[in-house]
Amino acid sequence: MRRSAWLLLVLFLGAAAPGVPRAAEEGAPITISADSLEVNRKARVAIYQGNVAANDRGRGLSILADRIEFFFDDRMEQVERAMAAGNVRLSYGERRGVAERAEYFPREDRAVLLGHPKVWQDSDVVTGCRITLLLREDRSRVDGCDGERVNAVLYPKRGETRERGGARR
Repeated sequence: MRRSAWLLLVLFLGAAAPGVPRAAEEGAPITISADSLEVNRKARVAIYQGNVAANDRGRGLSILADRIEFFFDDRMEQVERAMAAGNVRLSYGERRGVAERAEYFPREDRAVLLGHPKVWQDSDVVTGCRITLLLREDRSRVDGCDGERVNAVLYPKRGETRERGGARR
């Protein structure tokens, strides 16, 4: 599975039981700890609140947030949408990300980081107003807003050299 699937695997898998995300096929457990958990079957939501930490050690994936909400289907078996809010910090392999909010839409395999999102790997950093991860397609889009432009700082890797004559268009 591609590394960009971090958000899907850690945050937003369907539930084996209400309020508990399913472990990946490999059988490695996903652990979630929080100050509190509230499950409301009528509203079809499970809310982890206060110092939430979700961790999939088998893949080196984790998320920290003030709150994570899982919204389920009518049978409380599949996650339809999930939201992490408040000081969201992501770690997946060599990549890191921060945002005020993160949303996931499993039917579309689409994750959106909002609120001053920033993603980096090694020294490379990308920021914008909104970072959308299209997991199935292994691609992403970074948007600016209200006069705020997308910014990227990318460093050449060791052994990389530039072609003579500069960039081609």
